[in-house]
Amino acid sequence: MIGLIAGIASTVQASINTEARRFFRSPFITAGINFSVAWLLLAAFIIITEHRFFIPVREIAQNPPWIWLGGVCAIIIVTLNIVCVPKLGAAGNVMILNFGQIVTGLVIDHFAMFGADKVSMSLTRLAGAVLVMAGMILVTQEKAPEGGKRPLPLPFAILAFIDGVACSTQIAVNGTLRVVIGSVSKATIVSMSVAILSTITVITALTLIKGRSGIFDKNDEKCSDFRPWMITGGIFALTVVSGNAAVAPVLGTGLNTIMNLIGMMAAGLTIDAAGFLGIEKKPVTVRKVTGMLLMLAGTAIISFL
Repeated sequence: MIGLIAGIASTVQASINTEARRFFRSPFITAGINFSVAWLLLAAFIIITEHRFFIPVREIAQNPPWIWLGGVCAIIIVTLNIVCVPKLGAAGNVMILNFGQIVTGLVIDHFAMFGADKVSMSLTRLAGAVLVMAGMILVTQEKAPEGGKRPLPLPFAILAFIDGVACSTQIAVNGTLRVVIGSVSKATIVSMSVAILSTITVITALTLIKGRSGIFDKNDEKCSDFRPWMITGGIFALTVVSGNAAVAPVLGTGLNTIMNLIGMMAAGLTIDAAGFLGIEKKPVTVRKVTGMLLMLAGTAIISFL
């Protein structure tokens, strides 16, 4: 259930942040607000439950440098979701993201990266990946209003795939970090701290190189009115990161990915069908459902056979 909720939260967070970007006019400012809200909530939780705020930084630093990568992945995930959802739709973004996540998971397992157990590539796992790719193609190939196929915006599809790479990497890294620290909340706040520092670094670098135009959107689209829910993306980010950090060491990366995928698919279809938060309405079709079932079947084959 936690893995399922994390998957739903991931898709909802992307839609909320897409609309929040219209107000803040910057994917980086939006991401920074997300991480800051999540950090403050976690810090309060740790102080309330432990009556002090202590993070074993020295103990974490004794591990390989990649132990800090979860926070770097977080800024990639949030920023690319904000950029890709308006172009691909919630469901399309989810499908391409998950394809990238599953392919990266296979690579991580094969080479036992980031503390994962070694699971060698096999023809069965490769067949599962082919099913996942076929399902993704079915979901993302949509009919244009005037007939024929609507072309897939390739640059954004590539970015969504990179987003999936970052998701799989974050799950593996934060799962190991949670084992090292022995605490889901502390592993998550470490990840959020690195994410905040990474966001500040990116904003500073872009400002120095390009000035204000490097941070803020250049289009003349009307700015959205502020609504309090626009800053709730951090709550969903917290749900995703802490949920996956808690679940990955227990269920394993494969089953955790399946539960994430089910939650993401359900939320993506619902958001597209309802036009939630200004997302373009896209009806649920037999083609989309078939594609999602193929992706789920492929993921199950990879995980269990």
